[in-house]
Amino acid sequence: MARPQLQPSPVQIRFVDFELDEANACLLHHGKAVALAPTPFMLLCVLARQPGALLSKDALLDAVWGHRHVSDSVLKTAISELRTALGDDPRQPRFIETVSRRGYRFIAALSPGATLLPEPTVAPAADGQPSPPFVGRVDAVARLHRAWERACGGQRAVVWLAGEPGIGKTTLIEHFVSGLGSVACARGHCVEHYGAGEPYLPVLEALADLCRTDPALPVLLRTVAPTWLLQLPWLSTAEERDGLRRELAGVGPERMLREMGELLDRYTEQRPLLLVTEDLHWSDRATVQLIDYIARRRGRARLMWLGSFRVAEVVALDHPLSSLRHELRLQRLCEEVVLDPFSEIEVADYVAQRSASLARDEAFVRALHERTDGVPLFVSSVISEVMDQADDDITIEARLANLAVPENLAAIIDHYIAKLGQEQRSLLSAAAVCGAEFRVETVSLVLECDLASLAHACEELVREQVWLMRLRAGEGEEAEELPYSFRHALFRQVLYDRTPRSLRTHLHRQVGAALEHERTAGVPVAASELAMHFDRARQPMIALRYYAEAAETALLHFSPASCVGLTERALFLLQQAPEGPERDALEITLATLQGVSAFHTLGVGGEARNAFERAYRLLANVPEHPMRGRLLHGFGDLLAMRGDYALALAVAEHAEALSSETNDPALMLAACIVNGGVHHLQGRTQACRSWLERALAIAEPLDIGTNEIFAVDPQVMLHGMLAIELVRSGLLQQGRVHIQRAWARAQALRQPMTGLVAAWHEVLIEVRMGNHVRVAALADDMQALVDEYSLALGRTACRWWRGWADARNGAPLDGYRRIREAYEEHARLGMRSGASEVLGYAAEALLLAGDFDGAMAELQEALRVGEELGERVYLPQLLLLEAAIARAQGRPDAGGLAVRRAVEEARAQEAPWLELLALVELCGHHDAVAAERQTLAALLDQLPETEGTELAKRGRLLLQAASSA
Repeated sequence: MARPQLQPSPVQIRFVDFELDEANACLLHHGKAVALAPTPFMLLCVLARQPGALLSKDALLDAVWGHRHVSDSVLKTAISELRTALGDDPRQPRFIETVSRRGYRFIAALSPGATLLPEPTVAPAADGQPSPPFVGRVDAVARLHRAWERACGGQRAVVWLAGEPGIGKTTLIEHFVSGLGSVACARGHCVEHYGAGEPYLPVLEALADLCRTDPALPVLLRTVAPTWLLQLPWLSTAEERDGLRRELAGVGPERMLREMGELLDRYTEQRPLLLVTEDLHWSDRATVQLIDYIARRRGRARLMWLGSFRVAEVVALDHPLSSLRHELRLQRLCEEVVLDPFSEIEVADYVAQRSASLARDEAFVRALHERTDGVPLFVSSVISEVMDQADDDITIEARLANLAVPENLAAIIDHYIAKLGQEQRSLLSAAAVCGAEFRVETVSLVLECDLASLAHACEELVREQVWLMRLRAGEGEEAEELPYSFRHALFRQVLYDRTPRSLRTHLHRQVGAALEHERTAGVPVAASELAMHFDRARQPMIALRYYAEAAETALLHFSPASCVGLTERALFLLQQAPEGPERDALEITLATLQGVSAFHTLGVGGEARNAFERAYRLLANVPEHPMRGRLLHGFGDLLAMRGDYALALAVAEHAEALSSETNDPALMLAACIVNGGVHHLQGRTQACRSWLERALAIAEPLDIGTNEIFAVDPQVMLHGMLAIELVRSGLLQQGRVHIQRAWARAQALRQPMTGLVAAWHEVLIEVRMGNHVRVAALADDMQALVDEYSLALGRTACRWWRGWADARNGAPLDGYRRIREAYEEHARLGMRSGASEVLGYAAEALLLAGDFDGAMAELQEALRVGEELGERVYLPQLLLLEAAIARAQGRPDAGGLAVRRAVEEARAQEAPWLELLALVELCGHHDAVAAERQTLAALLDQLPETEGTELAKRGRLLLQAASSA
């Protein structure tokens, strides 16, 4: 609402040898009058009224010259005349200091006894100009202050400020913030977007705002919130950001929530913080999730999060904020302040700012209230209309009666649009297409007009206080470099809607081209913004390129859900693109990114598979596509996790062929890794070793590490995988060497995901060695990594391995519960690889609990799944479990048959360690014949690296006992 200012009280002060008396319009020097023209005199009074405060040029122009348009040169002339009268040197000022490109400051030392008469409290507005006097909202303001008091006492507060457009939400926030004084306040705004919005946009804006004023915050970000530091690239070097991305590879979005919670807790230990996010009806889902997390977080925090939104839009659009506000309110985790229209009394108070006598006219106030429904923006518009007309022959009451009052706010704005000159409307239409905020340089390029004249026009619109305002200047920022914004989002929205569709399309094309030009010159412009403009400009090919860039950026910023949204919009838009190689290339990029992001958010289900498959089908058309490695490795890996082993091998074969054609070692490495993983699960020990050794021979000389193709360091993964196959081959010492290499590299890289993978492979080794103590320790370490870094990959595995260890450590039923719950969660994500082994853990736990029927049921499911998938890696152990269950049930013959099948299966897999395990079981619990004992003895001699293990010792003892007998 634009309202007139109260007249300030006159200044009467003494400084050095001067005395200023505004009421008597005189400036004295040693008691003698100083000749000073009225304008410089008024300028001195405005400056002296706020000693030591920086007053912007715009504020001075408004205060001295009112809303008449004058240039900066007039202000400079008046300052020069004033300095001449005071005898002040601008190079070494004593009275008036110039702040380059921003404004002026009165710096004279006031003499003892000097008086500065009080003036009405007027808070600075966002654009650096005084805010209008505040009317009403007594209860709302009191509730906000009570919430702030609770926050200052350590009780975090989430407060919603809700109301319809034009109800005064921003005005109330400005008033509340100004009344708190110099508190730590961070503010961010949501903006209307097309498709998926930039994740955490208002929070990032608020963080950036706070970083500019508090140098301690960037240091704290580096310490406790590195994922958020990555979102603010100007706070770190490119080298630091690359290092952080490698270190945080595989980190999930949940990590960002925890980091922000910790950051706010740590920051508010030093001082209370007010976090303001406006227009949440346009917010992205990530921001809503963050508010939910912060509201539910335990512990003290001197934090108040104040968020504003339009109720009708939140409800009508089924915005996620709608359900959140109800849930938090039911659990008493938030407070909602709903702003109602002005009452008649508040309308009278508003009118009193213009005319005290008119405010006492009950009939006029009642009529004004009825015709505007008390909506503040409506009231402001109508009262200005009836009071600013020049015809003095008509009474104000008659003007109100004769005024054709618009039916709604949009009609009010239409009225303001009609008053615009053609040049002003062209400027504002282009600005509305740019967005809620715009740079004058951008609009100059769009309209192909002179920059200086356009800036001149923008400043005139700012002074009118209807359409535009400048954004707040942060510490160290030049006001002239700040973008403009619309005073009210509704004004921009209506103006945009009223712009003819064909003109809007043209303007979007021009804005997109202008932003591209500025981007090449170093101005930060988000790819998602460019995508939106070219999308609305009906230039699909250009839009698709930027959607692809924006989607990849979202992945880099740990926002796979945003990446899914961007790629969905882009793939829909793809239908408008002409067929050909360029369209195929863009479709491969977008579908691959959608597959990667769907995998992160939804697991390996149909969404991720379909996206990868869509890209894979097109790869033959663009065989040298730059994302082929990411596609083939990601798709092959996904198919393997789903248990689609034959298809995974086919993808790996394709990667190998492409590698040979293009001499691409990364493709060959991807093929080797997928082949190695599938052959391991199918129980082909020697084939698996061959692929893994071939892969290491590629990765190590080229030092291939974590990158856009490999989310986990391939060398760590390969050493771990090879270690397992060497143990299965009875080469335990060699296996230990490789797992140690995996750990050494993981620790040197300090990447959580890579550390998790190293632990993963060691657990698999220790399970095969039967070392439940070590498995328990490793599972706990994995759980800690998963919790700290939100690593989706290990969320279930660490729990079933902890369950396996618990079962062997005397708590079989607890262990079974852990294993089964983790398995079912894993299966819901579509992951089936290794399922037969995990079900084997569950069968073993029930066997140890004495539930033989339950154990047999789990075992039968494990065998069925293994047969269905062609998964044989754990089959020898499953057959040994079958033998143990049969023996416990008093069926020794069935047990003997099962254990002998285990021996044969281990031999077929070329896995001597598993054969040794089965032969020791056969000789220990069943009627082994002499030939079988001889086979055990020969195998022990063939496996020198097994000497000293519990299994080898037990085998030797069994042979000695049989020999003695």
